[in-house]
Amino acid sequence: MRKKINMYASAILFVLVSITSCDKDEEIIPAEFSITDIEKDFGAVEVEQTINYSFKVTNEGGSDLEIDEFVLKGTNAADFSTSAVPKVIKKEESYTFEITFAPLTEGEKKAILEITTNIGKKEVKVTGIAKPKPLPGVDLSETALVFGNVEINQTKDATFTITNSGDADLEITGFEIKGTNAANFSTSATTETLAAGETKTITVVFEPTNVGEKTASLEVTTNAGVKAIALSGKATATPMSVIEFSESPISFGNVEVGEDLSKNIIVSNTGNTDLEITNVNIIGGSSSSSFTVIGGTSSLIRTIAPGDTYTFEVKFTPSSQGFASASIRFFNNSSENEVFLPMNGTGTAPAQPAIAFSETGLNFGDVTVGNSGNDLTFAIQNNGQGNLEVSNIRMSGANANNFTLVNVSAPQTIAPNSFYEVTARFTPQSEGQKQAMIVVESNDPTKPSYAIIISGKGLQAATGNIVNIPDANFKSALVGNSSINTNGDGEIQVSEAQAYTGVIRVDGLSISDVTGLEVFENISQFHAMNNSLTSIDLSQNTAITHLSLKNNNLTSLDLSANTALQTILIQQNSISTIDLTNHSSLVNFQCGGNNISTLVLPTIANGLRTLYLEQNQISTLDVSMYPDLRTLVAYNNNLSSMDISNNSRVISLHLRNNNLTSLNVANGNNVNFIYMIADGNDNLTCIQHDAGFDPLNPPNTQANQWVKPSGASWNTVACQ
Repeated sequence: MRKKINMYASAILFVLVSITSCDKDEEIIPAEFSITDIEKDFGAVEVEQTINYSFKVTNEGGSDLEIDEFVLKGTNAADFSTSAVPKVIKKEESYTFEITFAPLTEGEKKAILEITTNIGKKEVKVTGIAKPKPLPGVDLSETALVFGNVEINQTKDATFTITNSGDADLEITGFEIKGTNAANFSTSATTETLAAGETKTITVVFEPTNVGEKTASLEVTTNAGVKAIALSGKATATPMSVIEFSESPISFGNVEVGEDLSKNIIVSNTGNTDLEITNVNIIGGSSSSSFTVIGGTSSLIRTIAPGDTYTFEVKFTPSSQGFASASIRFFNNSSENEVFLPMNGTGTAPAQPAIAFSETGLNFGDVTVGNSGNDLTFAIQNNGQGNLEVSNIRMSGANANNFTLVNVSAPQTIAPNSFYEVTARFTPQSEGQKQAMIVVESNDPTKPSYAIIISGKGLQAATGNIVNIPDANFKSALVGNSSINTNGDGEIQVSEAQAYTGVIRVDGLSISDVTGLEVFENISQFHAMNNSLTSIDLSQNTAITHLSLKNNNLTSLDLSANTALQTILIQQNSISTIDLTNHSSLVNFQCGGNNISTLVLPTIANGLRTLYLEQNQISTLDVSMYPDLRTLVAYNNNLSSMDISNNSRVISLHLRNNNLTSLNVANGNNVNFIYMIADGNDNLTCIQHDAGFDPLNPPNTQANQWVKPSGASWNTVACQ
């Protein structure tokens, strides 16, 4: 009604203006409608989505443009809407409004916006395409999970994937396992949102608690529907191993004490899973030590597959007469975690040996002092039923040093009704009746230590009696020494040998035997370097102070009687053991180039100054008790440590190529060192030296050498 009143008022006003204008002869310019678009294509829009477009109406005329109504018409008018409202637009002004495309269904959409104005109706055509709304999709990689056979109370995992095959987010809202055996299956999967194309792996666990076929269903609930996966598996009984033995108990019967009897025993696994033997020991009290497993009980720790076997050897060695028993205890994974295999046997009295001698005694008769009589022999006989085990054959008695055993060795095994011959030699050292015993130690239960008396008489050598010197080169050297051969004949008399107190020097004369030297009881020095000696007896040369045997073929050397020695030179031989325990007068000891592994130095030797021990097999060396030691050379040995901190006079130390891990040379005298060489000890990391001393810049640059392994450091405090 209001619109009509406005229209009437406008008409009246128009008439009045026209009359006035006519009177004034003026022209009235009407309103003019102009819009930015008369057609608009919104393009493709998803269903239930919106898109806006702005339109602008401009009044390009000279009068007001009155817009009375905006109406959407057409088949798809409901898919469009507008924000436009009636409006009066002054000349040269504009009005902007929007049209919204919001499709409700899929397909092509068309409509017309009809605009009613005071200068007529105008139309704007709008079009658009409504495309489908994006939706999520749910694809499962599996329709069923088959777990197969699983032991009860064990677990097995299976996986599947969920893929969002749609265009919108897939919302996974729940996982639920249903069915008769649902309790045997589980999953830790949680709710989740998957973007388009995204995949999620889900794990399902089968953990049966009792035997039988198990089924269930896993339902996956999403915003794209519910999907289900069938679950199945078979719960099987827990496999068991069964341990069995080819013989139980193991009966050894009667076995002589000291003998042994072995048996092979087969251990079998008759179960349906691996037999795990984790530990084995022998138990059974005091007699258990009579039974042993060959290779040790640890050799039985193993895995035996179902149906397989393992053979081992067990031995019965009775240590006393009587019944003995024990058990082998097997710790294993069978139903019986501890299985016992009993063993028994009886120790019986062994067949005993019976020692006897073929002679009641040996009498060498009269022999000149310093000479040897004829060798005498007797047999050690075994008149018993068991083996005679001879552990030692030795001389004993006050005059034992007048007798020697010739080519006799022990231990010896003498079978029943067999014998072993022993040869003895008499070399009297002084006149008078001499007696000793040859003692045989054996396993004869009644005579474990059995002796035969040996005797002889030493006759005083008359003036002119000749010393036996079998080596021609040795004899020639002695005969050619006028200080020894005082009568100038071609022999050495006993009296000449005993009277001589000087030096015997026979170096480099190809001498292989120095028999006869024992008569020179009073010599002060003996030098026999560069010869072919394989043995030497110095037991009668107790006055010697200097001994030189360098570069011979000696394999052993007994110096126990030569405690007056001050200098010992025995380099380049093949000696393995040297005992100098009581050599308190020792000053100079050199034994390089032997095979010495056992070296016993004097317990006290205040005057010891020089030790050359290179190229041996010495592994330990303590020199702390030698205050006057000046030179220590011990390269190419097996020493693991060396400490000379108590040897304040040492000025030369050579320890190259050992196995040193510890070295302390801080003896307060480093500034006077001639050399300190310790390279070739790859495990040595630190060397302790005197405080205030710089081993890199020693004071005597011409003479001093301080050499260490590249990996070792110098330190003035104790190395860690």
